[in-house]
Amino acid sequence: MAIRQTQAKSNDRDDKRVFRWGAIMVVVLVVLAVLATYLLSESRERSPVMQERSQQSPQKPAAPPQ
Repeated sequence: MAIRQTQAKSNDRDDKRVFRWGAIMVVVLVVLAVLATYLLSESRERSPVMQERSQQSPQKPAAPPQ
């Protein structure tokens, strides 16, 4: 009977440890996702190539072959 109680306590400790690591990993992944989204949006706003392309008028299509 004592072995089962010791094993149950060990399992509880293992479960709590796994839950803590899982929660930490979820928080880290969410922070990284938010940071990546922010950095990508900032780089798009600062990119002069993207701004120049959006400001140019559309080019005329090539003349059809005769």
